[in-house]
Amino acid sequence: MSTDTALPTSYYPSIIINNDNQVVYALNPANGAKNWQFGMFVPSNYSLLTPTVPIVFTPSPLLYNESVYIAYSQHDPTRTDTVYKLNALTGALIKKITPNPNEIFNIQATPIANANLLYIAGAGVNNELYAIDTGTYVTKWEYTADGPIISSPTLYGNHLYFATTAGTIYCIDATLGPTGTTNWKYAPPLDSPYASVKASFYSSPAVCPPYLYIGSVSDSNMYCVFLNNPTTPLNPTPVKWEIERWRYRTQGPIYSSPALYAGNCIFGCGDFRVYCLDTFINPTAPIDPYSTPRPVWVDSLYSNVYSSPYVYNQVVYVGCNNYNLYALNIINGGIKWQFASKGLIKSSPIVYNGYVYIGSYDMYMYALDTTFGNIQWQWNTNGQIEDAPVIDDLTGNSYNSGVSGYCNGGIGSAYFYNFNANNF
Repeated sequence: MSTDTALPTSYYPSIIINNDNQVVYALNPANGAKNWQFGMFVPSNYSLLTPTVPIVFTPSPLLYNESVYIAYSQHDPTRTDTVYKLNALTGALIKKITPNPNEIFNIQATPIANANLLYIAGAGVNNELYAIDTGTYVTKWEYTADGPIISSPTLYGNHLYFATTAGTIYCIDATLGPTGTTNWKYAPPLDSPYASVKASFYSSPAVCPPYLYIGSVSDSNMYCVFLNNPTTPLNPTPVKWEIERWRYRTQGPIYSSPALYAGNCIFGCGDFRVYCLDTFINPTAPIDPYSTPRPVWVDSLYSNVYSSPYVYNQVVYVGCNNYNLYALNIINGGIKWQFASKGLIKSSPIVYNGYVYIGSYDMYMYALDTTFGNIQWQWNTNGQIEDAPVIDDLTGNSYNSGVSGYCNGGIGSAYFYNFNANNF
C-alpha cells in the first residue's frame, strides 16, 4: 500500500445560479467550467397532480457562511415549499429546511441570513416571516404580516425591513422578532396628487441611513421613508410627513429593487425607463409632505425593466425585456455599451473581477467584460434564468446581486455584495 500523502482537494471560486429546470449550477467565473450541480427533488406525478402549475425557482440563491440556501418554490398554494441548504464548495445537500411542516408555506422571496439566523418569508396562504437558527434549525420566532411577502427582506443593524403586496412596510427587531420594542409598520396612504390606488410592494427595500427606499407596483411610486419611525404609544398614528420623506411617481409598475450609489437612487420600471434620482435633501430644510426628488437622468430602453440595477465603478448595469443588458454612465445615463441576448433579461447582474455576469430567458449564463460588453464565456443551463447569481470567491466574502438593492442593510449586514461605505 502506498504511503504517499493524498493530494488535497482543489476548490475553485463559483458563480451559483438556478433556473426553471430544477438544477442549481456552480460555474467557475473565470471560464464557465462546471464546479458542481445539484438537482432538486421533483415528484414523478407532479404534472399529473397539478398540470397547470409549473415548478420553478423564483428566489435567487443566498450564500452565507460557506453554505448556499435555495428556496424550492413550487408556486402551488396547496403545497409547502422547502429551503435547501447546500455545501458551497461541493454542492452536497446539508439540510432541507421547512419553516413549519404542519402548515402550508409558500416561498417567493430570497431568504437572508445574519448572526446565525436564517430569515424566510412566506407568500400566499401563510404570510409569516420566520427566523431559524442556521445550526440547530430551531425556529426562534415568527411574525405574521398583513399580506404575501414577495420581495426579499433587508437587514440593517439589528433590524429587518420588508414589505408586503398588501402595501405595508415593516421594521422588525432581527433578534427578538414580534416582541421587539423598536418595531414599526407603515402603509402609505392614498394621497392626491400622488396616488389613486394603494401601494403594493414586489420591490425589495434598500437602505442608506437615515432613509429606506422601496418601489411600488400598483401606484408606480418610489418611496423614501425614515428608518426611525416616530410611532409610539403616545403617538400611535403620526402624520404622514413624520414617516415618509418623499415619493416619486413614475408611469409604470416598479418591480425592480433600487440600487443606492453616490447619493443616487437607481431603479428600473415597467414604463420602459431606468430612473436615477438625486436623494439629497437639506437636513435643515422644513419637511414638505409633497416634495419630490430631482431626477438626475431618465433613460428610455423601449421595453419593461424588471431587472434590478447593479452599480460598479460609475457604471449602472441593468437588464431589459428587450433581451439586452445595458451598461449606463451613472453621470448622465448615456449607454456605454449594450449586449443582446436571445431572451428576456429579468435577472439582475453582478460584477466580479472585471466581468459582469447575467442570466437570460434564452437559458444561457453570460460572462461579459465590463469595458466593451464582449463575451468571455457563455454556458447553457437548459432552463430559463430569472434569478440573480451569487459568487463564492472562497475568501469568505459574499457577492450577492442587486436583487434586494445591493446596499441592503449597509454596515453589519450579511446580505449584500461587498459593502464599501465610501460608495454612499
